This record gives sequence, C-alpha cells and structure tokens, in this order.
Amino acid sequence: MSHNLTINIREDAIFIADSHYNSNRQELKQFLLQLQSNKIQTSQLFLLGDMFDFLSYEISYFKKQNQDIINLLNELSYKIEIIYLEGNHDFSLGKLFSNITIIPREQQPLICNYDKEKVALAHGDIFTPFNYNLYTNIIRNRFFLKLLNKIDINSWLSKRVDNWLLEKKICSQCDDFDKFSKKRIDLYKYHNVQMIIEGHFHHGDLKSNYINIPSLACGGEYFRIKNKFFENLN
Repeated sequence: MSHNLTINIREDAIFIADSHYNSNRQELKQFLLQLQSNKIQTSQLFLLGDMFDFLSYEISYFKKQNQDIINLLNELSYKIEIIYLEGNHDFSLGKLFSNITIIPREQQPLICNYDKEKVALAHGDIFTPFNYNLYTNIIRNRFFLKLLNKIDINSWLSKRVDNWLLEKKICSQCDDFDKFSKKRIDLYKYHNVQMIIEGHFHHGDLKSNYINIPSLACGGEYFRIKNKFFENLN
C-alpha cells in the first residue's frame, strides 16, 4: 500500500531500523513478538529499512525464508499503524504487505508532522552519487528481479547471497558523530524540516535535530519519539 497523504507521527510512535533479519539475527522477531504480546506498546510503528537481510517480492527463496516475519508484520498491521520505508536490502514490498504503508526509496525523505514540527524520515541511502543511484535503480527493477528469480534454479544464487549475508559484519561505531550529523543535516537543508530521522548507518546516536536509529541487530535498541530516547529489548 503506497501513500499520498501526509503522515502524522503519534506521541507513542516507535522507530526501528536495520535489523537485517536472518537465521543468525533474530532481534526483529523478538521485537515483533513483544509487540504482539503487548510487552512493548505503541499505536504506530515506523520501520526505517533493512529490516530483512534481503527481501523482495520477486525473489521466491527469500520470501520463503522470511515468511514467518512477513506474516507477523501483516497480523500486527491490523492493530498498529505500520509505515515501512524501504531500504537497500528490502524493496519491492507492496504486494507482500497489503495493510502497511510502503515508502519506496524514490519517495524518501518522507515529510511527516509531529506536534508543530516537520520531520524528514528516510532509510538513509539517499543524496548518493550517480554510480550508486544507477546500481540501486537496476537492482530494484522488477524485470531484472524476475530474471534473477527465473535463473535461480534450486536457489543456487539466493543461497550464495544468503551465505554471504550471514557472514557479513554489520556493526560499527562512528568516530565523529558531530561531523557526520552536520553533513547529513546539510543535505536536508532544502526540505525545511525541524527534525531528521534516518537508519542505514547503524550509528545509533542523536545530535541536535538529527537522529540516527541504531541497528536493532547490533544493540537490540529502538527509538521512541516522545522522549527522544533509545530503549532496549531486554
């Protein structure tokens, strides 16, 4: 489900990002089960991309691998408003999540209202060089994805990608978050917003009006906008 309305961020809204869900990283499932049981409570959930290590509607292997989480998100979407900003590991999601608002990369940043402020939301892989933009447009092309799925006989290609992602180290720290945040804020200067919330970089820090959501996979942390504080699953 795509959107054409401005989204109002609620007081109890929760933001999570970069869980990179796979058989080695189960934090997303843990989080969603806590939502299901009301251990964690919210009426609005923002998923800021890379929730799965890989997921696309056209690729059969990864749909099957992630079906339990797909089902859980769809179930939760009927009691919680869910807004899903696609990342660079999860895209072409509209047919998988019929009751979830899907924001593709080309519609990011998503400008929302919170209290009296304008808030820009994005996965984070925007304002990027030509080569990256070309790559990301190719990899998101549905005809290309269908071709990949067709040649993926016995999932030989998907399994190679999956094994590579399982071994990939995704957690890191930012040496100078002040400098990093200033650069990111400058990129948004033409959007006239009072707050910026991104994922993608896995830094998990905030400075002034810039918030980088921590990787759920790295620290088990999520962000609640009301108190501008990172909370932990445990």
